Amino acid sequence: MLEMPEPAHMDFQLRWGIAGVGMIAHDFITALGTLPAHQHKVIAIAGKDLERADRLASLHKISTVYEGYESLARDDSIDIVFVSVLNLQHYEITRLMLENNKHVLCEKPMGMTYKQTKSLVDLAREKKLFLLEGMWSRFFPAYDALDRHISSGGLGDIYHISVQFGVEINDIERNLMKDLGGGVILDLGIYMLQLVQFIYKEPPVDIVCTGHLSKAGVDESVSCALKYKDGRTATLAAHTRATMTNKADIIGTKGNLVLDYFWCPTVLHISAANSTEWSLPKGKYKFHFHNSAGLSYQIQECWDCISKGETESPKMSLDESILLSKLTDTMRTQLGILENGL
Repeated sequence: MLEMPEPAHMDFQLRWGIAGVGMIAHDFITALGTLPAHQHKVIAIAGKDLERADRLASLHKISTVYEGYESLARDDSIDIVFVSVLNLQHYEITRLMLENNKHVLCEKPMGMTYKQTKSLVDLAREKKLFLLEGMWSRFFPAYDALDRHISSGGLGDIYHISVQFGVEINDIERNLMKDLGGGVILDLGIYMLQLVQFIYKEPPVDIVCTGHLSKAGVDESVSCALKYKDGRTATLAAHTRATMTNKADIIGTKGNLVLDYFWCPTVLHISAANSTEWSLPKGKYKFHFHNSAGLSYQIQECWDCISKGETESPKMSLDESILLSKLTDTMRTQLGILENGL
């Protein structure tokens, strides 16, 4: 059993393993490289495609490469594994790492269904291991500032949140194929849901969704209306065939706030005279995705929690991951992707 470190020591180094060799793995390692080397080090990388794993390891000067994930799971020199494989494999690989006493940061969604997510949370809690769903949005400084503004009453009582997220990604293979875990709800919709939950801080009392499925049975668009207690509502719209405004409108009795790039914001415009901008770190290599340097915030959150002996993040609790998986199950069931949430 991997022992949790003593309460925070500045010289504690978190030793990382990387499961997956896609573009997000590259961005993650590049973001990690912007953090203090005495706190973070990538020990090994693993992938099903050994040639791709070798290329990624060579670029980032990672000495150990594994074909497949079993050897990574058994490597005792690794403290925590970043799981960045395809959505459909998240459950299997995360479970493998937890069973081998590794802490885990897993790309969202942690599981394809509520049952999978709940199973992983139960296992992590049973083994007293750190587990975090990689909802990187939560760790951007703009979210902290937004929370402070709302908590101080800056927007008054919030009665409606409207979120749009549309990106033309329908030609990407993993989004077209059901057996790869594709679909707009788990790729984009979950980001919208987490923002609404971040603000309202309780589950909806009702949710109604509609959308379109591709010929392969994958959700390529979704539109949802959510009802909350005390007169509050939210609307969500996501699409894989069209580019949308990609912003959130938060409407309160004392004013409205627009959050651009709500899933990875670097600017918070409270008013014309009150705006704050945060600079992202510069990586050694070019990032593939928008604001990927911000992955460094969730990487540091792992260090902050584990160095203090904490097994989950207060900013993205495991109970909230379970709730989000219930909501995405509901959405996918209403679109006809799941039968009875299975």
